[in-house]
Amino acid sequence: MSMVVVPLLDAEGTFATYREAFGLDDDSAWRLPFYVFLVRDGGRTTVVDAGVGRPGGEDPFLPDRQGRLPEELARSGVEPSEVDLVVLTHLHVDHVGWAMDGGRPFFSNARYVAHRDDFDWITTTRRDRPYVRDNVIGLEASGRLELVHEVVELLPGLRLVPIGGHTPGHCIVELDGVTLAADLAVHERQLSDPDLGYVAEEDPTAIAAARRRLLADFAARNRIVGLAHLGLGRVARSGDGFAWMPLD
Repeated sequence: MSMVVVPLLDAEGTFATYREAFGLDDDSAWRLPFYVFLVRDGGRTTVVDAGVGRPGGEDPFLPDRQGRLPEELARSGVEPSEVDLVVLTHLHVDHVGWAMDGGRPFFSNARYVAHRDDFDWITTTRRDRPYVRDNVIGLEASGRLELVHEVVELLPGLRLVPIGGHTPGHCIVELDGVTLAADLAVHERQLSDPDLGYVAEEDPTAIAAARRRLLADFAARNRIVGLAHLGLGRVARSGDGFAWMPLD
């Protein structure tokens, strides 16, 4: 069986205007999707990121979230217990929502992996947030979370590559022919202008530099790219920046 990458839509919604999110002269609501990526390669099943989570959670982020991931997995023929590996590219609220559910790991048989720098940062700076308590600290306390420091091959043909910037331990996932680039860019406007900052970026200068470098590489190689708030597509040169070409 060849590798298959499927974007799973966990939720759609808005939590900011374009002015609030990007500093643009636009007070309209930024409505965005929240994707999780399912990777099936031979007999292995991997989930990259864990979405926003079940509706009605205690954390105030996106209170009207739909929490579609269980249904999306079922549509792809996957039970949570069949997932072997869960990669958390970083530990923002919209990437760890289904890491835990009801006080237990949602993916009951999976190995969970995240970057040590992100764990240390989020548990220090946002320890009072319900999602950090339940879905990050709770996951670590369950004994299921493995924290890594460097580039690591988690499975044959699946590498976790730290790039930082967006968060201290922000990572991308390199696969055969596909890069799952997490929040390298969260909107097409950050492709057309890679220097455009986003309010949730911890080191805007570093992530902007990473955007320019990686987007140029993706375009040159005609690489399939997964972005958590755009889905699957390719990147092409467009003027001084880049354009997003979603896959059908």
